[in-house]
Amino acid sequence: MTTDARAELANFLLGDRFACLAGRSAWRQGGITHCHYDVLGGAEAARLMAADLAEFVGAADWSSRKFTSFIATFEQPRGVDELRFEELLWQHLQLLHEADADRFAWAEGCSADPQSEEFKYSVAGHKFFVIGLHETHRRLGRRPPFPMLAFNSHDQFARIKADGMWDRLADKIRKQDIMLQGDINPNLMEYETLSEARRYSGRPKPLDWQCPFSVRPAAEESGPAEVQRAYI
Repeated sequence: MTTDARAELANFLLGDRFACLAGRSAWRQGGITHCHYDVLGGAEAARLMAADLAEFVGAADWSSRKFTSFIATFEQPRGVDELRFEELLWQHLQLLHEADADRFAWAEGCSADPQSEEFKYSVAGHKFFVIGLHETHRRLGRRPPFPMLAFNSHDQFARIKADGMWDRLADKIRKQDIMLQGDINPNLMEYETLSEARRYSGRPKPLDWQCPFSVRPAAEESGPAEVQRAYI
């Protein structure tokens, strides 16, 4: 991670265009773990990220009221269109899974089938919602200066909902989106009705879209794996 990348990320998260108020608050409170890598879709970057995410999961306290997230940013490629970004996002998530599956089983309580409504992405045995952001994203609030993936914990989402904070937070984000772009992000209309994999890249999909991701059978079928901290 370079100092420049961290400064650029801070400018983006704290800027007027960033719509996710929880993410902005998390950065200010020190709840964001940020790692900067070479190439989105690269095998070495995916291997390093698997270790970094395992360490993040091992150290996290999902019951804390402080919002936490793991943000990965990448030096390259810059300026790709949304189709190419989506290809690289799924290429990277596939490589990340293959590196992760050597140590961890798929998270319990969710489907490993990316076409299923119950699908959730798993790293280090933990369920995450992945948000892809890039320079040419159709939503103005999702245009960082480099490719970026944010990993948000589903356990944390469940805690926010249980505390009665979810609807209020979502309403604030929608209002911010309308103020910035004039409408609500269309991806929100699919929430909890279709596979969340459709929303990771931010590109709207036809109903017959097929996710280019597959889980290693051993990772899906084995029992729960013990989460250990990883060191590089």
